[in-house]
Amino acid sequence: MNRFTAPVAEPAEPAEPAAPSEPDRSDPAEATSGRRLLWGVDADAVATLCSMRIEIPSELLRPTGSAFTGHDAVADTAVIHRLTVITPAVGLELPADRVDDAAELAAHAADADIRIGAVVPDVAARPGRPLPLCHPDADLAQRALLTLRRAAALAVDLDARRFVVRLHTGAPYPGAGETQRRLDRLADVLSGVRRQLPASMQLVVEYSVDDPFPVRRATPDWQTASWLAAAAGPGTKVLLDPVPVADEDPELSITTLRAADRLAGLRLGAAGPFALFLAMVDAAEGGVLVRGRRCPVPFALRLPPGERPGIETALRTVAAVQEAAAKAMLLDRAALRAAQAVGDVEAATEVLLTAYETDASPLLTAVRAALGGPADTLAAYRELCRDTHRAVERQRSLLRAALRLGAEPPEVGSDDRIGAGPPGGRVVGAGLWGLRGVG
Repeated sequence: MNRFTAPVAEPAEPAEPAAPSEPDRSDPAEATSGRRLLWGVDADAVATLCSMRIEIPSELLRPTGSAFTGHDAVADTAVIHRLTVITPAVGLELPADRVDDAAELAAHAADADIRIGAVVPDVAARPGRPLPLCHPDADLAQRALLTLRRAAALAVDLDARRFVVRLHTGAPYPGAGETQRRLDRLADVLSGVRRQLPASMQLVVEYSVDDPFPVRRATPDWQTASWLAAAAGPGTKVLLDPVPVADEDPELSITTLRAADRLAGLRLGAAGPFALFLAMVDAAEGGVLVRGRRCPVPFALRLPPGERPGIETALRTVAAVQEAAAKAMLLDRAALRAAQAVGDVEAATEVLLTAYETDASPLLTAVRAALGGPADTLAAYRELCRDTHRAVERQRSLLRAALRLGAEPPEVGSDDRIGAGPPGGRVVGAGLWGLRGVG
């Protein structure tokens, strides 16, 4: 029997009236809509939410001002994936995430059952000078191009899924730069990088909006990124930021890029809860988050403003994205379209607010049960930290006792548990790297 299909009871003989029981708390609209139910919630919505895949960027994990390696990012993502079940990939930023040996890092990722998702190079030749690929100083532009090509070669060695070129805010003031020259230069660079990458790896153009209202609007947007992706050739796509501040019509951009097969994924997390909910509604309208269908593209995260990087922040961000997606699944689309058809903005807003204020806990509980993960990932992580810390302390006690007695030290670590760093440190990955940092 399909796990998302509720069992159908066989017809039974008439019986005596049953004793009064608890009232039926299910939604009458759901009961009469003909939808399949799983644990009292819409099974198609559960299936769609289970199909979501979220990539954890290293910026969400990297402590400020601390050394951070690709191994650290993989190890932390392995813990997050063990708890959430929908975060099987990690995004690396170069050179912020130090990679000394690509083959060793790829082996670590395979051992932890984590895939290297995006590799994002920082090609800023000098602080405060973004996008030097188009800088009028030929030396700066050439240095940036060499950095980009070295990063692309490393992405190939890591067998990454995507190589991301991030467009920063360009020249916002009159006379600071010629738009056509910069676009032509970018198109040439991207075409060269596309030829360097294997056909199985996507080249992704991402735009970064730092100031949405410059004096002269030369800010890269999804249309610019889409044009550059088309100029670079097949296999080049756009990573879209559907937040209304960065995109005046997210539904249009999602639909357009999907129709052109240029949508690499959606980048979320930098906005507040309601903006995140609206982004998920637009994703549903754009065909990315459709009830009963598998999500066709992954979601990438940003570090939320004011949050401290770390595993707990990543778990909270993933939970926020899941909650926003669940509320988008609960939206009464028939009522929304009816209000939009007559131009009733107040009624349409009320429908959206009703869905946003709906308790999505039953649906999320069903999703996590179907995935086989804990109902509360943050509480499960904290318990895991306590258990792992106790296990490491026991290993240390055994080592100290063996050294005192002059005996052979016992085996430290195993391939089936997660280790930890020093007391108070974060939990790290399993296997060979299980006890990294234990002194």
